Amino acid sequence: MKQFKKLPDQHQMIRLACALLVGTALFSQSALAQSNLESVVVSGSRFEENIERIPANIQVITKEQIKESTSTNLAEILQQIGNVSMSNQSATLLGIGATPDIGGYGSTASSNTLVLLNGIRLNPIDSSSAPLNTIPISSIERIEIINGGASVQFGNNATGGVINIITKEGAHQPSQASISYGSYGTLIADVSLLKKENDTSLALFANSSKTNGWRENSDALSNTFNGRLTQNLGGLDKVFIEANAYHMQTSYPYFISGLEVGQGSPYVSNAVKRGNGLVQDGSIARAGISKSIGSNFLFEMEAAYGSSSALSNDNESFGLSLIQYDKRQVDLTPRIKANWGRWGSSIIGVDYNNSDGSRGIQSDTPSQNHVNLKNQSIYFMERLPINDVFEILAGLRHQKQDISWTTANSFDASYNPITNGNYLTSFSANAYDFGLNYRYLPGQRLYAKYDQSYRFANTDEYFGYNPVTGLNFTSGAILRPQINKTIELGGDFTYGQSKLNVAIFQTDSHDEIRLFNDPIAHSQTNINDADIRRTGMNLNGTTKVSSNLNLGAGFRYQRAVYTSGVNTGYFVSLVPQYLFNLNARYQASNQIAIGGVFNYVASQYYDLDLQNAYNPMPSYAFGDVYAEYRLKTWEARFTIKNVSNVNYAVYGSNNLAIGGNAYNYLPAPPRTFWVSLKYNFDL
Repeated sequence: MKQFKKLPDQHQMIRLACALLVGTALFSQSALAQSNLESVVVSGSRFEENIERIPANIQVITKEQIKESTSTNLAEILQQIGNVSMSNQSATLLGIGATPDIGGYGSTASSNTLVLLNGIRLNPIDSSSAPLNTIPISSIERIEIINGGASVQFGNNATGGVINIITKEGAHQPSQASISYGSYGTLIADVSLLKKENDTSLALFANSSKTNGWRENSDALSNTFNGRLTQNLGGLDKVFIEANAYHMQTSYPYFISGLEVGQGSPYVSNAVKRGNGLVQDGSIARAGISKSIGSNFLFEMEAAYGSSSALSNDNESFGLSLIQYDKRQVDLTPRIKANWGRWGSSIIGVDYNNSDGSRGIQSDTPSQNHVNLKNQSIYFMERLPINDVFEILAGLRHQKQDISWTTANSFDASYNPITNGNYLTSFSANAYDFGLNYRYLPGQRLYAKYDQSYRFANTDEYFGYNPVTGLNFTSGAILRPQINKTIELGGDFTYGQSKLNVAIFQTDSHDEIRLFNDPIAHSQTNINDADIRRTGMNLNGTTKVSSNLNLGAGFRYQRAVYTSGVNTGYFVSLVPQYLFNLNARYQASNQIAIGGVFNYVASQYYDLDLQNAYNPMPSYAFGDVYAEYRLKTWEARFTIKNVSNVNYAVYGSNNLAIGGNAYNYLPAPPRTFWVSLKYNFDL
């Protein structure tokens, strides 16, 4: 009989981490006092301020780091520079379907990592991934990765962390056009147009990408457009309008089934499922205003409307299913910021969201489901300076969700018919945090934080289907909000041209919403799971070794273990315990540079191997390298990705409980070659 895993000694870990932080602080007081590294302005607390004033673990990826990386899409940037765990259930060369996981949530990462574009949420109202591939990397000014719960600031889904993508404005930045051609007929074209006249800024970004695919049924294309017009009205006053539209088509390569990772040919797909895929169109429009009220108050508000329509064809052994999924959401986020001088600053705000998801399935048992979610929340945050070095940041949020679910021709998990009709319910949840910031020297600080965060169920977590029989069912269960409580200690330290940020955390999750494979009913359903404890450590550093050599490194330790229920002591699947990355760039001359990145991801259990009864997916390491040549306004680059041609998996699942195989995996792309040409110009 398999023995339970031993739970970690949490107190020992915390003692060691505290010793690390204190030791680093004592060292930095003597050796780091001469730091001249400027603090970065971020929006991680919804106060726009220096990073050293925010008691949270925040990593900022700059446009310079992005430019000097081997990345061709946003998902690669997050993995290779941000050291964020990534999975992908499409495994295309364009990054479509890539899902970031901050904090170790595995298969529910898309619902526990909040993705923002200029502070406005991109997470869909269902459990699918935020469309990272719709953001051209040429449009990015910086990326703020906020590790840890942030529901007070941003509400639902911010349980594991937040990724905030800030796009470029039109001031003092060149426009550019680029084209990249890679293996397997992959073509990526980018255009960025930036213009500023007096107080008006215009930024337009377009991307067109296509690939023939590196394995059967893995072709894809993506066309996106982003535009932003900003008018400064003097002081802090401004207005903006922003629009995003995209069209995606991707085929489903599907899993290699019945074999462990590394076995079988990674190039072959399932013959039954050839031709399966997804076509999706979406758009979102946003507008915002900032208006000063006297000298101490600032009113801010954004409004957004987004919609998407997707058609998926799934050819299974039992027949063909056509799934039409339409989504719509409206967001309104007014708030008032107050500056009290010696007594700090405050924010009070209201967030409103109304979301609809409709899914119709045409098969032997057609069904229709419609879910409406109405979310309303109010929050308050206060930053109070105690003296020149100590600050307190505290906040509260209350959110209510009203749920309306309409079903036709649906079944529960045991295939009992559910009476057609409309089902209503509502839930509420509270978030709070309390942080203490200690800025003992310029560029040096320690912090401690305790918070509660939450997430509500997504639209599609109220319905699903059985992949063995093809029958559709709706569980009929109303899912309670998930509650996470986190304690975190960390700090930021600088020395000359070097910077290090470090944090340790412990998160206890209650009523976590997760998918469950029922071995008795041979079906899948969403449940409020047993308690889970996550412990971890994040380390990120950058240094300028010389005028020619830049280095960056990241280390992430995360351990997710059940602490109650039948799975007590077992690891949560799809959570690698260790991640490590190293990136470097050497500027050989004004024209020539070389660089590369190395990533290591530890082993992890296949999705839904709840009691760790089977062999895990093996650890893997891969590296990319490039050589670059610049001539005035032109840049040319040659890149090799996955240099050693490592055969690894970006996702794996265990479907034994529902009549499938114990081992199923999606292989990652093999070695690929890329050539790129970029032209910089001023409008």
